[in-house]
Amino acid sequence: MKTKEELIELLKTNVDEFNKYRKITDCEYIDLRGADLYRANLSGADLRGVDLSDSDLYKSDLRGADLHKAILSGAKLGEANLRGAYFYEANLSRCDLRFANLMTAKLDWTDLSGANLSEAYLYRANLYDANLSGANLRGVDLQGADLYGANLSNADLSYANLSGSNLSGANMRNAYLSWADFSGADLLGADFRDAYLDDAKLDKKQVLTILKQGGVNEN
Repeated sequence: MKTKEELIELLKTNVDEFNKYRKITDCEYIDLRGADLYRANLSGADLRGVDLSDSDLYKSDLRGADLHKAILSGAKLGEANLRGAYFYEANLSRCDLRFANLMTAKLDWTDLSGANLSEAYLYRANLYDANLSGANLRGVDLQGADLYGANLSNADLSYANLSGSNLSGANMRNAYLSWADFSGADLLGADFRDAYLDDAKLDKKQVLTILKQGGVNEN
C-alpha cells in the first residue's frame, strides 16, 4: 500500500495511474487531508470517498472528476474548474468555492452548508436536495439550475442570477435575496418565510405564489 505522500504525488503527476491504483486496491477510503494540489490537473480523477478536507485545490482542474461521497470540508477550491464533476452526497461544508466553474456539476444531496460560492458559475448545475444553509452565494450564476428541495435557509443570494432555475420545494427561510433575479424560476412550494427580497426581480405570479406560502420580510 502506498503512503499518503506517495498517493498525493501520484495524483498530481498521473491521474490515470492513480485511478488504476484505486481499481486494483479497491480502497473505499483514502486519507489525503491537507493535500497541496494547487493548480493540479485532476480531470477525470476517481476521488470517490477520498478525504480531501482542508486541502488546497485552488485553480485546480477537476472537470468530470468522480467525487461521490468525497470529504472536502474546509477545502480551498476557489477558481477551480469543476465543470461536469460528480459530487453526489459529497461533503463540501465550509469550502471556499469563490469564482469556481461548476457548470452542469452534479451536486445533488451534497452538504454545502457554510460554503463560500460567491461569484461562482453554476449554470444548469444539479443541486437537488442539497444543503446550502448559511452559504455565501452572493452574485452566483444559477441560471437553469435544479434546486428542487434544496435548503437555502439563512443563505446570502444577494445579486444572484436564478433565472430559469427550479426552486420548487426549496427552503428559502431567512435567506437574503436582495437584487436577485428570479425571471422564469419555478417557485412552487418554496418556503420564503422571513426571507429578504427587497429589489428582487419577481413577476406578479411569483409574488402571489410567495405571499400564499407565508410572505416575505422586506425590511
